[in-house]
Amino acid sequence: MDGDLISKKEVLELTGISYGQLYRWKRKNIIPEDWFIKKSSFTGQETFFPREKMLPRIAKVKELKDTHSLDELSDFFSPNPAKIEVTLDSLRLQSVLHSDTISFCTPLLKNVKAIEFPDILNMFILEKARTRSIREEDQKTLFSFLHENFEAFNSPSFELIGLRKHETVIWMLLPLHSTLLLDPTAETIVKLDLLQMVEELNIILTSEINF
Repeated sequence: MDGDLISKKEVLELTGISYGQLYRWKRKNIIPEDWFIKKSSFTGQETFFPREKMLPRIAKVKELKDTHSLDELSDFFSPNPAKIEVTLDSLRLQSVLHSDTISFCTPLLKNVKAIEFPDILNMFILEKARTRSIREEDQKTLFSFLHENFEAFNSPSFELIGLRKHETVIWMLLPLHSTLLLDPTAETIVKLDLLQMVEELNIILTSEINF
């Protein structure tokens, strides 16, 4: 079986959720319908899911389900981020991003009056990366790299990897859980699951700014 797919049986066993929960979450679009993939097997037709999306999504739903209703969870995971558009002041007032991150990124934005989800996401990712004492020049390079190469709506199942050798920092996007063979003199300074970043930011924007 394809290594990037996981069977329904495995999902239920690994996560401890029930068949009924899985399909209730499907009806609420907490688990997107297009993640339910029908494939032929020796027992007939079985349902599979994209492993790298399904397991983190269920983990996040389990984390939130005791404090949020199914309708609220549906709002967290179902809104179309492409329609999210906020002002810099809203980002500051709602503490979505630190003020120093916003100040740093503002000159790098093409439109500062209405900030769309991809740019908010790039700032959110940059903020996570900034904790590793990265030079401002390398932070700007990261922001530009994400803007040019990462499409949040089409290909979020990537890891962002930042490597530093001496004073040089290199940014890479790799499929989740890829094997990376490194020069032993290079240091991994950033490693972020971008699917997790998309979902985390989506939840923050939905709950804090009430989209």
